[in-house]
Amino acid sequence: MARGRAPVGAVDPAQAAGDATGAHRLVLAVPAISTELAVIRRTLGAWLGAQVVPAGLVTDVLLVVDEAVANSVEHGYRDLPPGSVTVTAHLAAPTAALVITVSDHGRWREPTPEATLHRGRGVGIMRALAATVDIRVGAGTTVAMRFAIRTE
Repeated sequence: MARGRAPVGAVDPAQAAGDATGAHRLVLAVPAISTELAVIRRTLGAWLGAQVVPAGLVTDVLLVVDEAVANSVEHGYRDLPPGSVTVTAHLAAPTAALVITVSDHGRWREPTPEATLHRGRGVGIMRALAATVDIRVGAGTTVAMRFAIRTE
């Protein structure tokens, strides 16, 4: 990190606080570069812990988000000027659901059979660990994932 630069991924307390409806939200925008993955994991992990999300679910969420962000970094901006990736997390207490989106302004690339021989398991991991995964392509790519929160 450069001296005098605000930490990338710092959580704005207003963005992480609950509102009158009981909803809690985190918005994290970072440059789409691999060194930011650790910042996202650390910031999102701290936010999930503050929301009292069960530890096992935190592990799953961090893995799934890491896969989605890594795809954005590696594929979304290939052959394009550098861009950003935004992670949002929304926790709604009445529905006991956690919704995470990862979005960029890059290009979606369909996987090729050659590329998936030894790679390409990220979306499968996302689908295995999240209750739902919706990938929307348009002016960039948005991966929306929903996780059920079970209190035990």
